[in-house]
Amino acid sequence: MKKKLVMFLTGVAAITFGMTAYAAGDDYTIALISQQIGIPYFETSNVWGMEAGEDLGCEVIYTGPTASDAASQANIVQDMITKGVDCIAISPLDASAIEPALKQAQEAGILVITWDSDVTDTSLRSVYVNAASYQTLGEHLGERFAEYMGGEGQYAIITSVLTSQANSEWARYATEYMEANFPDMERVAYEPCDDDQSKAYSITQNLMIAYPDLKGVLGVTTPAPPAAAQAVAEAGRNGEVVVTGVVEASVAKSYLEDGSMQEANIWHPGKLGYLAVYTAKTLLEGNEMTDDMEVPKVGTIDVEGDQVIMTEILDITAQNVNEFDF
Repeated sequence: MKKKLVMFLTGVAAITFGMTAYAAGDDYTIALISQQIGIPYFETSNVWGMEAGEDLGCEVIYTGPTASDAASQANIVQDMITKGVDCIAISPLDASAIEPALKQAQEAGILVITWDSDVTDTSLRSVYVNAASYQTLGEHLGERFAEYMGGEGQYAIITSVLTSQANSEWARYATEYMEANFPDMERVAYEPCDDDQSKAYSITQNLMIAYPDLKGVLGVTTPAPPAAAQAVAEAGRNGEVVVTGVVEASVAKSYLEDGSMQEANIWHPGKLGYLAVYTAKTLLEGNEMTDDMEVPKVGTIDVEGDQVIMTEILDITAQNVNEFDF
């Protein structure tokens, strides 16, 4: 990796990185760091991220903690600094705890970008590659969930860890949307599952006991909806307790088909991984990410301030689940 003084420049609808471009033909190494390896969502991002590396002629190192542990993720960043990668593209598990490590990466001349989830101090990364704006996705989750609940009744939200910025914001916007538009809906619980499906399952079981009239569970982290659906099915309450949320089609399929889950709402996690690598390579070369540009294999993107945003939210049901390959 060639060290150099870098800076972040934004225009109305374009993002560039660097006072001068890296030399043409350099072999770049991009570390694609997930919140946790082994989760289907991030493994799909891994496959597409590796494909982006092959398409773009750069090396991609996919890694992440084996459990939902912020300290482990920070250690991985330190390891990537030692390896001398050109870019750290990270989905932060804890929006604040990761910041000292990212600051060290910047000081070492490494391009830092976030994807899937962001940091609190945005000066510690050059760009955030986002699946959708927090408000857009959160309100969409709330709207779809409320429709299945008939606009009334008690509901709970199961999130990731309380410090995950993206999940927290999706939940916040979903809740605010429902409070404003469906006054007969009541949120009775907001529980973190630490991205542990067995924990989300136990949470749902306990919620159905604590709130006998519970009418819905909204999962804003991918392990939550299938876990909630399993608990609902085992309780014999398919259709009586609505389950929707963020989860991959392949994981949701059996639950959608047996009626224990009503809908999955998600972007393509593979495309997001591809876009993260594509953005990193583009900025390393001193080129721009521009509004309405067409990214191969991803589609049209938006650029808003310091965010590169995908524009597609998928609503997956029992009727269309077989159309998706992730």
